[in-house]
Amino acid sequence: MHRVAIFFLSLLSRLPLGMHYFFSDILAFLLRHVIHYRYSTVTANIARSFPELTYKEIDEVTARFYRHLADVMAESVWALTASTGTIGRQVRIYGQEALNKALSLNRNAVIMVGHLGNWEIFTGLPDLRSNYGIDIDNKDFVYVYKKPHSKGAEKVITKLRTRHGSCSLIEAHNILRHIIKHREGRQAFFFICDQNPGMSTSRFVVNFLNQKTYMIEGPETIAARMGMPVLYCGLIRHGRRDNEARFELITENASECPEGYVTSTFASLLERDIKEHKHTWLWSHRRWKIRI
Repeated sequence: MHRVAIFFLSLLSRLPLGMHYFFSDILAFLLRHVIHYRYSTVTANIARSFPELTYKEIDEVTARFYRHLADVMAESVWALTASTGTIGRQVRIYGQEALNKALSLNRNAVIMVGHLGNWEIFTGLPDLRSNYGIDIDNKDFVYVYKKPHSKGAEKVITKLRTRHGSCSLIEAHNILRHIIKHREGRQAFFFICDQNPGMSTSRFVVNFLNQKTYMIEGPETIAARMGMPVLYCGLIRHGRRDNEARFELITENASECPEGYVTSTFASLLERDIKEHKHTWLWSHRRWKIRI
């Protein structure tokens, strides 16, 4: 079944990007006004995160979010068969010096990111050295992911993310073993760090978007155990065909930081970017299922 899905996605992806945006406009309307896709979750998350907003402003952010979500879905399908060069022209990267400095320590690095912008399009970048001045091979840009429950969904998502050979994927369950085995390597491991940890026993609780929030422990724990540098990467989608990634160093050695420092710094940086680009975070995620 997944092969059929990939086949039809591949056919659809060959349409011009402008056509994808045309379909995106239709999809955004359907998601918001017909399907009501997680509408109550979206509006509640936005209202609680920005209590200063009026009802009209909340509605405006909500409308822009659905357009953004539909665009991300359309761009991800389009990127399946688009060339890496074409994708690269839509992406700007800043803060390379921070990442290169971390890699110059001859250790692996943890990169903490959130569900901001279009995180999927960054799995299709052209050569990092020649195009972006990043001192690392694409295969050593490693995206850590949580395996979906559906095997078919996993195969489709993996195909989308590895189609260009622009990065590597490692399932979260295997990441610590891999890092220990390759401790002398120079790889950058991207962790999406703003998910709900799924339990109420996380050691890390931060004030995030005006709410007490449990944060996942894995990235900081691994970085501290292995003495790894940690960076934040802000993924900003300014609009159609305009994506930005910006690296900022959190610490050169997580083992030397007080417990919780890395996670709280990440949360603060992500919150800053969300406030500046409100509609581009994944508001449909049930982030605060566990209330504190």
